Amino acid sequence: MTKEEKDTEELIFDAACRVFQRKGYDGARMQEIADEADINKSMLHYYYRSKDKLFQKVYQREMSRFFPVIFGVLDSDMPIDEKVEQLIETYYTFLDKNPKIVQFLFHEMNKNPERLKEFIDKQGIHPPKKLMRQLNEEAQEGKMDKVKPKQFLTSIVGLILFPFYSQAMIRGIFDLNEDEFAEYLKERKDFLLNFILNGINYKRQ
Repeated sequence: MTKEEKDTEELIFDAACRVFQRKGYDGARMQEIADEADINKSMLHYYYRSKDKLFQKVYQREMSRFFPVIFGVLDSDMPIDEKVEQLIETYYTFLDKNPKIVQFLFHEMNKNPERLKEFIDKQGIHPPKKLMRQLNEEAQEGKMDKVKPKQFLTSIVGLILFPFYSQAMIRGIFDLNEDEFAEYLKERKDFLLNFILNGINYKRQ
Protein backbone atom coordinates (compact mmCIF):
# COMPACT_ATOMS: atom_id res chain seq x y z
CA MET A 1 0.00 0.00 0.00
CA THR A 2 1.37 3.40 -0.98
CA LYS A 3 1.56 6.29 1.47
CA GLU A 4 -1.28 8.02 -0.37
CA GLU A 5 -3.47 4.92 -0.08
CA LYS A 6 -2.62 4.56 3.60
CA ASP A 7 -3.47 8.22 4.22
CA THR A 8 -6.80 7.78 2.43
CA GLU A 9 -7.60 4.64 4.43
CA GLU A 10 -6.90 6.50 7.70
CA LEU A 11 -8.99 9.47 6.52
CA ILE A 12 -11.94 7.15 5.88
CA PHE A 13 -11.47 5.35 9.19
CA ASP A 14 -11.43 8.61 11.18
CA ALA A 15 -14.55 9.80 9.35
CA ALA A 16 -16.28 6.48 10.08
CA CYS A 17 -15.43 6.80 13.79
CA ARG A 18 -17.16 10.18 13.91
CA VAL A 19 -20.23 9.01 12.02
CA PHE A 20 -20.65 5.77 13.99
CA GLN A 21 -20.28 7.66 17.26
CA ARG A 22 -23.00 10.08 16.19
CA LYS A 23 -25.40 7.59 14.60
CA GLY A 24 -24.50 4.11 15.84
CA TYR A 25 -24.32 1.11 13.52
CA ASP A 26 -27.98 1.16 12.45
CA GLY A 27 -28.14 4.90 11.84
CA ALA A 28 -24.89 5.28 9.92
CA ARG A 29 -24.89 5.18 6.12
CA MET A 30 -21.93 4.52 3.85
CA GLN A 31 -22.79 7.63 1.84
CA GLU A 32 -22.65 9.74 5.00
CA ILE A 33 -19.21 8.28 5.82
CA ALA A 34 -18.03 9.04 2.29
CA ASP A 35 -19.32 12.62 2.61
CA GLU A 36 -17.63 12.98 6.01
CA ALA A 37 -14.33 11.84 4.46
CA ASP A 38 -14.95 14.04 1.40
CA ILE A 39 -14.56 11.14 -1.04
CA ASN A 40 -16.95 9.37 -3.41
CA LYS A 41 -18.79 6.24 -2.34
CA SER A 42 -17.01 3.95 -4.81
CA MET A 43 -13.66 4.88 -3.25
CA LEU A 44 -15.08 4.10 0.19
CA HIS A 45 -16.12 0.62 -0.99
CA TYR A 46 -12.68 0.11 -2.54
CA TYR A 47 -11.06 0.44 0.89
CA TYR A 48 -13.85 -1.06 2.99
CA ARG A 49 -16.11 -3.57 1.27
CA SER A 50 -19.05 -3.23 3.61
CA LYS A 51 -20.43 -1.16 6.47
CA ASP A 52 -20.17 -4.18 8.75
CA LYS A 53 -16.43 -4.65 8.14
CA LEU A 54 -15.79 -0.96 8.65
CA PHE A 55 -17.86 -0.93 11.82
CA GLN A 56 -16.06 -3.97 13.22
CA LYS A 57 -12.75 -2.17 12.82
CA VAL A 58 -14.10 1.00 14.45
CA TYR A 59 -15.67 -0.96 17.31
CA GLN A 60 -12.46 -2.89 18.00
CA ARG A 61 -10.40 0.31 18.01
CA GLU A 62 -12.75 2.20 20.33
CA MET A 63 -13.11 -0.72 22.74
CA SER A 64 -9.33 -1.10 22.82
CA ARG A 65 -9.00 2.56 23.77
CA PHE A 66 -11.71 2.37 26.45
CA PHE A 67 -11.04 -0.77 28.49
CA PRO A 68 -7.28 -0.48 29.08
CA VAL A 69 -7.88 2.85 30.79
CA ILE A 70 -9.66 0.95 33.56
CA PHE A 71 -7.54 -2.14 33.92
CA GLY A 72 -4.15 -0.52 33.41
CA VAL A 73 -4.72 1.64 36.49
CA LEU A 74 -6.51 -0.90 38.67
CA ASP A 75 -3.90 -3.61 38.11
CA SER A 76 -1.04 -1.28 39.08
CA ASP A 77 0.85 -1.34 42.42
CA MET A 78 -0.54 2.00 43.62
CA PRO A 79 -2.49 2.14 46.91
CA ILE A 80 -6.29 2.32 46.64
CA ASP A 81 -6.58 6.09 47.08
CA GLU A 82 -3.99 6.75 44.38
CA LYS A 83 -5.69 4.28 42.04
CA VAL A 84 -9.04 6.03 42.46
CA GLU A 85 -7.44 9.43 41.90
CA GLN A 86 -5.55 8.21 38.82
CA LEU A 87 -8.62 6.50 37.41
CA ILE A 88 -10.71 9.67 37.73
CA GLU A 89 -7.97 11.84 36.20
CA THR A 90 -7.25 9.41 33.34
CA TYR A 91 -10.88 8.92 32.42
CA TYR A 92 -11.79 12.59 32.56
CA THR A 93 -8.84 13.46 30.34
CA PHE A 94 -9.74 10.71 27.88
CA LEU A 95 -13.48 11.48 27.82
CA ASP A 96 -12.90 15.21 27.49
CA LYS A 97 -11.17 14.46 24.19
CA ASN A 98 -13.71 11.75 23.20
CA PRO A 99 -17.07 12.96 24.60
CA LYS A 100 -19.27 10.72 22.42
CA ILE A 101 -17.44 7.44 22.95
CA VAL A 102 -19.35 6.42 26.12
CA GLN A 103 -22.79 6.72 24.53
CA PHE A 104 -21.56 4.95 21.39
CA LEU A 105 -19.98 2.00 23.21
CA PHE A 106 -22.77 1.56 25.76
CA HIS A 107 -25.40 1.59 23.03
CA GLU A 108 -23.52 -0.95 20.92
CA MET A 109 -22.60 -3.17 23.90
CA ASN A 110 -26.23 -3.39 24.98
CA LYS A 111 -27.49 -3.86 21.45
CA ASN A 112 -25.03 -6.61 20.58
CA PRO A 113 -23.70 -8.32 23.76
CA GLU A 114 -22.30 -11.19 21.66
CA ARG A 115 -19.89 -8.79 19.97
CA LEU A 116 -18.83 -7.52 23.41
CA LYS A 117 -18.29 -11.06 24.70
CA GLU A 118 -16.21 -11.89 21.62
CA PHE A 119 -14.03 -8.82 22.22
CA ILE A 120 -13.56 -9.61 25.93
CA ASP A 121 -12.62 -13.22 25.18
CA LYS A 122 -10.25 -12.24 22.38
CA GLN A 123 -8.50 -9.59 24.48
CA GLY A 124 -8.33 -11.80 27.57
CA ILE A 125 -10.04 -9.16 29.72
CA HIS A 126 -10.83 -10.27 33.26
CA PRO A 127 -11.62 -8.56 36.59
CA PRO A 128 -8.47 -6.94 38.05
CA LYS A 129 -7.29 -9.58 40.53
CA LYS A 130 -4.71 -7.28 42.07
CA LEU A 131 -7.42 -4.78 43.00
CA MET A 132 -9.59 -7.50 44.55
CA ARG A 133 -6.69 -8.74 46.66
CA GLN A 134 -5.72 -5.21 47.63
CA LEU A 135 -9.23 -4.27 48.81
CA ASN A 136 -9.26 -7.23 51.19
CA GLU A 137 -5.72 -6.53 52.43
CA GLU A 138 -6.30 -2.82 53.10
CA ALA A 139 -9.59 -3.59 54.87
CA GLN A 140 -7.83 -6.15 57.09
CA GLU A 141 -5.16 -3.55 57.90
CA GLY A 142 -7.88 -1.13 59.04
CA LYS A 143 -7.28 1.39 56.24
CA MET A 144 -10.84 1.17 54.94
CA ASP A 145 -14.20 -0.55 55.33
CA LYS A 146 -14.57 -4.02 53.87
CA VAL A 147 -16.28 -3.78 50.49
CA LYS A 148 -17.15 -6.26 47.78
CA PRO A 149 -14.77 -5.69 44.85
CA LYS A 150 -17.49 -5.95 42.19
CA GLN A 151 -19.61 -3.35 43.96
CA PHE A 152 -16.62 -1.07 44.48
CA LEU A 153 -15.49 -1.23 40.87
CA THR A 154 -18.90 -0.79 39.27
CA SER A 155 -19.67 2.09 41.64
CA ILE A 156 -16.49 3.97 40.73
CA VAL A 157 -16.89 3.46 37.00
CA GLY A 158 -20.58 4.36 37.16
CA LEU A 159 -19.89 7.59 39.07
CA ILE A 160 -17.25 8.59 36.53
CA LEU A 161 -19.13 7.70 33.35
CA PHE A 162 -22.70 8.72 34.19
CA PRO A 163 -22.37 12.46 33.41
CA PHE A 164 -20.85 11.69 30.01
CA TYR A 165 -23.55 9.14 29.20
CA SER A 166 -26.40 11.35 30.42
CA GLN A 167 -25.15 14.76 29.36
CA ALA A 168 -28.45 15.81 27.75
CA MET A 169 -30.45 14.93 30.86
CA ILE A 170 -28.06 16.72 33.24
CA ARG A 171 -27.91 19.83 31.09
CA GLY A 172 -31.69 19.82 30.80
CA ILE A 173 -32.40 19.39 34.51
CA PHE A 174 -29.89 22.00 35.64
CA ASP A 175 -30.35 24.27 32.60
CA LEU A 176 -26.65 24.25 31.73
CA ASN A 177 -25.17 25.58 28.51
CA GLU A 178 -22.05 23.98 27.00
CA ASP A 179 -19.60 26.11 29.02
CA GLU A 180 -21.53 25.59 32.25
CA PHE A 181 -21.56 21.82 31.69
CA ALA A 182 -17.79 21.88 31.17
CA GLU A 183 -17.45 23.70 34.49
CA TYR A 184 -19.76 21.14 36.11
CA LEU A 185 -17.48 18.33 34.91
CA LYS A 186 -14.43 20.10 36.29
CA GLU A 187 -16.10 20.49 39.68
CA ARG A 188 -17.26 16.88 39.62
CA LYS A 189 -13.77 15.55 38.97
CA ASP A 190 -12.56 17.28 42.12
CA PHE A 191 -15.64 16.15 44.07
CA LEU A 192 -15.48 12.46 43.18
CA LEU A 193 -12.20 11.52 44.86
CA ASN A 194 -13.25 12.59 48.37
CA PHE A 195 -16.78 11.28 47.83
CA ILE A 196 -15.54 7.79 46.94
CA LEU A 197 -12.86 7.59 49.61
CA ASN A 198 -15.19 8.92 52.32
CA GLY A 199 -17.74 6.31 51.24
CA ILE A 200 -15.37 3.50 52.24
CA ASN A 201 -13.85 5.39 55.20
CA TYR A 202 -10.44 5.28 53.59
CA LYS A 203 -7.60 6.46 55.82
CA ARG A 204 -5.09 8.28 53.64
CA GLN A 205 -1.44 8.38 54.70
